[in-house]
Amino acid sequence: MQRLFHVTPGAAEAVEVDVSRLGAARTAGGWIWLDVTEFIPGEVHEVAGVFGFDPLAVQDVLDWSEYPKVDDHADYTFIVGHGISTAPAERLETTEYDVFLGVDYVVTFHQEDLPGFRWGREHIVASGSMTEGSPDILWGRVAEAEAGRFKPIVDGLDLRIGDLEDRAIVADPTVPADVLGLRRDVQTLRQIVVAEREVFREVARGELVGITRRGARRLGHVFDDFSRLAEILDGARLLLGNVLDTYRGTVAERANEVMKVLTVFAAIVLPLSLLAGIYGMNFSHMPELAWRWGYAGLIGVMVVVGVGLWSYFSRRGFIGGPRLSRVPGAVGKGLVDLVKLTTKPATMLLHLATRPPDGRNEGESG
Repeated sequence: MQRLFHVTPGAAEAVEVDVSRLGAARTAGGWIWLDVTEFIPGEVHEVAGVFGFDPLAVQDVLDWSEYPKVDDHADYTFIVGHGISTAPAERLETTEYDVFLGVDYVVTFHQEDLPGFRWGREHIVASGSMTEGSPDILWGRVAEAEAGRFKPIVDGLDLRIGDLEDRAIVADPTVPADVLGLRRDVQTLRQIVVAEREVFREVARGELVGITRRGARRLGHVFDDFSRLAEILDGARLLLGNVLDTYRGTVAERANEVMKVLTVFAAIVLPLSLLAGIYGMNFSHMPELAWRWGYAGLIGVMVVVGVGLWSYFSRRGFIGGPRLSRVPGAVGKGLVDLVKLTTKPATMLLHLATRPPDGRNEGESG
């Protein structure tokens, strides 16, 4: 699906026009945004032919790129980015989007209609704010909205790690699996966030085609967002390692406690077995065998010895300690459930993308 928005010189708002008028829109002046969603190879080649995109860049659009990147071409800047996928999945997944940024156009390709792009079409275009900037400003606002989708996921790490720490202290047997799943998601997320940070570090310099001074400031905000996210994820990896260490230490302590209790029981049973063994020997002439109360007396001695040893070991601290707590149920798997927070109506992203390009005055000229 292709949607084309055109901002003519001096216009009060952007106008959505039929894609068949793409050539006319380009020659009419102003600038355009062509958003291509759920595309097929033929559509990509058709659009590339109109704009004259490099075949290698077209191939990057058609193939899955593992990491974000930015390429500088003579007439445009090509950006490969990754966003949080909204498709149902058991684990955190990302999806690719591609951006061709020129002086008078921005062309975006994405198979999955990500919330940031939907917000761009529904809010930026409908509110007329496309007329307040340029293609790079528009792209900066959409990129900032997509970066904002990472934030609730990363913020949720503190709660998830805190829960894992509580469960690790009581040796919940589900902790290792949950920690390993979460570590995989954190590593996947960190690889994307770090790569996105480097992409926006480069484009925020304002030295690439199609990026103005104002646009560079807007994109600099996105770089700051990804920098903060990368720092949090680095700390999360260390904390998850500490959770596993805590769990292993707790399990080892529990094992030591069990071995200690078993040793105490063996120590108590040993003298009782000795008494039973002595009076179980089949000798004809043996003291106390003819006593009327011999059996009751022996049982009494065993009880006194057993209780006495138990009391002695208790006073010495050889037995006792914390009770086994009720093992709580498993909580979630990785970060995938937090992705749902980022698919809510785009008003959650509004405060990010409506921030002025320099953080103070939206109307300041570039």
